[in-house]
Amino acid sequence: MVRLPDAEFEVMQAIWACGGVSVPTLILSEKLKKERKAQTILTLLARLEGKGVVSSEKVGKERIWTAHISEEEYLSFEAKNIVEKMYHGNPLSLVNAMVNSGQLSDKDINDLYQLLEKELDKRN
Repeated sequence: MVRLPDAEFEVMQAIWACGGVSVPTLILSEKLKKERKAQTILTLLARLEGKGVVSSEKVGKERIWTAHISEEEYLSFEAKNIVEKMYHGNPLSLVNAMVNSGQLSDKDINDLYQLLEKELDKRN
């Protein structure tokens, strides 16, 4: 898998949200952060197809684009890259940075605690 530039990631978010999607649907999608012309979207889709993350199928007069990877798979890939690149492979350093930045609410901390407890239970 390869890292997707922001514009390609936006298109993927719309595809994940809609499932199979046509270019007109993408143009109208609220998932795209900025308005894009049909040709720009087609270029982005061609790049994504070249990377093997989407494919298209002609249905009637339209071409429907579908994802080959799930959003969860891609986000896990990106999270691993961030930990490797920014935190020298140490995920605890990322969690420590989040805690120290004050970005985590009490609910976030509680949810994280429960998630870690579940993971420990699975491992034991």
